[in-house]
Parts: sequence; structure tokens; C-alpha cells
Amino acid sequence: MTTPPRPTPPLPSQPPSSALLSATGLCKRYPNGVAAVDDVSLYLRKGEILGLVGESGSGKSTTAKMILRLLRPDAGQVIFAGRDLATVRGAELRALRARLQLVPQSPQTSLNPRLTIGQAIAFNLRAHGCPRAAVPARVAALLDRVGVPPGDAGRYPHEMSGGQVQRVALARALSTDPELIVCDEAVSALDKSIQAQVLNLLAALQRDTGVAVLFISHDLAVVEHIADRVAVMRHGRVVEEGDVHQVWTAPHDPYTRELLSSIPPLG
Repeated sequence: MTTPPRPTPPLPSQPPSSALLSATGLCKRYPNGVAAVDDVSLYLRKGEILGLVGESGSGKSTTAKMILRLLRPDAGQVIFAGRDLATVRGAELRALRARLQLVPQSPQTSLNPRLTIGQAIAFNLRAHGCPRAAVPARVAALLDRVGVPPGDAGRYPHEMSGGQVQRVALARALSTDPELIVCDEAVSALDKSIQAQVLNLLAALQRDTGVAVLFISHDLAVVEHIADRVAVMRHGRVVEEGDVHQVWTAPHDPYTRELLSSIPPLG
């Protein structure tokens, strides 16, 4: 019996010339030859939220690491703010990193346990050139912006709840006035009520600042709530991409339909 040909995913929308981020043909293979990411292309406009969804192991986080230049792609190109991230070095790279920030899945492990939350934010500010005298006021303003009392700046991460620490991670990411934030499963470890609070905060911050967000999640209900567009990944490839409403109401790919059917009904 012959094996049916592998379906060809629909081509992603062509990035507009004004795209803030454009990733083209990204590929990454494990040492055993298995493709973690296989010819992934996506883009973000300024002030847009793109949801990147798929099951665990679909390649979402590996894609994010290549976009952040934390992992070198085997093939492909990432253009951010008009610059090829693979070619920039030194001061230019530091300047671009300030404009491209990360909110990780587990801020408890990404924050230095020996630093207070205020010191953690201050470290990011100083690393990107904020004058020392301006740091305390800036830290207080950032904490207030994400709903953490500035008086808590002296607390350590282990003294705070998961939702509070995730707010601190958002404050740290916002400290450099970035143009793009990558949220990698940023609310998946939180319970539903706290998750909703953090999502609403992120949406409000995005509206207020105009920052673009690459929001990575395995939870389609969360992505529907927050994203403008969505890209669906499976086995290292993008199988569907488009406006959230369009994809939710008329999905093209069988895998997308399968994912959507698994969302539990309300009530």
C-alpha cells in the first residue's frame, strides 16, 4: 500500500513591507536528525498580537528561541526592525535586544533568587543604559504599572505568588520600552482566575504601549481571548495562519479543527 503524500500547508500571509518582525524559512534539527522546526515563516506588525499555538513538542519554543537569537537556526532568516539578527554584533545587538524582550513560562526560575524583585528590574535597566540615579523611580513606576505595590520592591521572588512574579516578569520586560515581547507559555503555570488577571493586564499594557506580542501557548481558548492573528504549528511546521476570527470560524487544516474541537464548552 502506498503512503499518501504529506499535505502541503497553506502558504503564510506575505509579510507587509512595514512588518516589525519577519522570520522566513526557519529550520532547526536535533543532533539525531529530527526536525524541531521545519521551514517556519511568520511575521508581526507593530502593535499586533500573534498567537503561536500547538501541542507540546510542536516547535513553538524552539521557534521563539531562534527569533530571540538564543538559538542559531540551521537555515532561515530573522529580520527585526529592518536588521538581520544573524549579522548584528556589539553595541547594535545590545540596542536591538533592548527592543526585543522575553516573558518566560517560569519567572520563578528566570529571576535570580538572590536578587529582590526591585534589583532584578534595576539590573535590566542598568544593563541597557538607564542612568543610576533614575533607576529607583523607574523601578517603582514599572511595578505600579503592572499592579505590584512599589513597596514590594524589597521582596524576593520566593516570597511572592506565581501571579505576582509573572507581573514582575512583565515589568522587567517593559523596562526597556521594547517594541516586541515574546511571551512563551507565560500564563500556563497559573490557575484560571490568576491567568485571566495576567491576560487582562497584558492586553491593557499592549493597548497602552503599542508593543507587539508573540504569544506562545498550547491553550487555544487563551489565544482566542488575546490574539489578533494566529499561527498553528504541528510537528515543527506551520499548518495554518490567519486572522483569529477567520481561523476559529473556518479552519483550513484538519489539525486545527481537531484542536478547536478539544476546547471545553463554557459553563
